[in-house]
Amino acid sequence: MITVTRPLHRGLFAPIISTSPTDFPMPTVLTKQERDRVIGSLQEHVLEWTEQLCDSLAENYKRYHRRMIESNAARFNSDGSRADLSRYAQEQLDALNDGTFKGMKFTITTGKKYLKIISNDWDERRQEWNSGGVHAFVNKHTGEVYKAASWASPAKHVRYDLRIIRDREYVLNPDNCGWSGGYLYMR
Repeated sequence: MITVTRPLHRGLFAPIISTSPTDFPMPTVLTKQERDRVIGSLQEHVLEWTEQLCDSLAENYKRYHRRMIESNAARFNSDGSRADLSRYAQEQLDALNDGTFKGMKFTITTGKKYLKIISNDWDERRQEWNSGGVHAFVNKHTGEVYKAASWASPAKHVRYDLRIIRDREYVLNPDNCGWSGGYLYMR
């Protein structure tokens, strides 16, 4: 026998006694397989959004690097020409133009609870990527983005939530996210 109370009127409750679970409406309950599928789907989306964030951060860095090279050329040449660009600056600009630029990339490592976004710098002498530091943490179960407090842990407060479309659109836009992490400070 199942006994459930339901409100009658202004705080009065009456017991409903039933021998069958179909006599009154029951809340929908997911089976374990359905629940695991929904949670797995969210985790897949969070990983996909985090990969998109890494791509946006790398694009933001490329735009920043191009701006710095071009503004330095304009600053040092009164006519705005790039004739006096150093050999290094010209190589960097050529690499940006032909898509072979190796300035900074962002990678993801997976922990128990968080996806860790790590910034990596290209070391020209060694010809390898060096880990620069943790950029941010993303809770892989909820999609909440945190500023890094240290290499191993996030800061206390959530900065963005990738499940919220407005937050996700803002963060994944290379014009808004910043490779240096300025967008992660409390707003």
